[in-house]
Amino acid sequence: MASTGYLDMNNFAINNHGITDLRKLLFLTVIDPEGEDNSLKDVLEINTGIEDGERVGGVGEFAPVGLPSSGCNPDWKGTKLATAEKQWKLGEYEIAEEICFADLEKTIVQYAMRRGTDIADLTGTDYIDAIVEPRMVLAMNKMLWRLAWFGDITADDVTGGGFITDGINLNLFHVCDGLFKRIFDIVSANPLQGISIAANSAATKIDQIAGIRASGVATSLMDKLIYDSNPKLLQHSDRVLLVTKSIADALAMDIKANNKGSDLQWQSLFNGFASATVYNQQQIISLPIWDEMIRMFEDDGTVWNLPHRAIYAPKSSLKLGINSNDMLSYLDIFFDKKSQTNNIIARDKVGTMTWEDDLIMAAY
Repeated sequence: MASTGYLDMNNFAINNHGITDLRKLLFLTVIDPEGEDNSLKDVLEINTGIEDGERVGGVGEFAPVGLPSSGCNPDWKGTKLATAEKQWKLGEYEIAEEICFADLEKTIVQYAMRRGTDIADLTGTDYIDAIVEPRMVLAMNKMLWRLAWFGDITADDVTGGGFITDGINLNLFHVCDGLFKRIFDIVSANPLQGISIAANSAATKIDQIAGIRASGVATSLMDKLIYDSNPKLLQHSDRVLLVTKSIADALAMDIKANNKGSDLQWQSLFNGFASATVYNQQQIISLPIWDEMIRMFEDDGTVWNLPHRAIYAPKSSLKLGINSNDMLSYLDIFFDKKSQTNNIIARDKVGTMTWEDDLIMAAY
């Protein structure tokens, strides 16, 4: 029986001084979007306990009042108070993996296995506890980032006329619509909320990189995002300026090259990300996870789809809704005695929402 969730252990030698302690395996470098903290919470608002179809309402301000006095018998008005309502639309994801001990008996996992009748049960072993489970949690964190930003229930691959890299499973994006799709729609309806990045339209990947690093491009882009934003945005203490690493790098290089050697000082904000101290009184958060996913999932072989992206908005306007009460659904790992397989199962419902769309600025 073939397993769907086991490591490729055929790369490891069994004898000839081979590895016998699975805890000594080194994890290969990956971009960890969470690290020690729930960093997704630092760039958008997480809403747990959300039901599909649940409505969100808000109250704004009165339309302008204060007309010339009419003396006695005033002209009574019925000025309206602005309101807004949106509705959550959640999709359900499922993670279902199965591991058969027989696929692992002649690999280094044999050193972590039990003996005799219990050999098939891998739960509680170093293989599950030290390797499979932590790597699965990492995969689930990346799943949330993918769905929150790149989800698209109508996503298609390049051959089908879309942007997803050919060969990628399209169902990875079909759970829900992500924030990029929603923000693109906002800018399409109101072009003043969007800034076009010329480098994204370059003919090759090399030209896309060179274009964003050209002198003055990155600083001009950041200035436009900040200065052209809705004045009401400045009232939000939770406003965030999120950028791809490609833009963050170009900005640091641009400032250093054009300000007599001065440098944009980057400080650690949380594991895996970086933050500029201040640029025009606004903290900037670099998200290399965006770059990784664009290059992995939106590559037509010649160029990347919109490799340079930036969002300036209140964090409260960028919402991720989750049906359960935790950001990550409970990961159930169990041994089935009847089938003699080890199983991993998790499922939940997720969706996104933008709020106060007029406060969102985007560059891409």
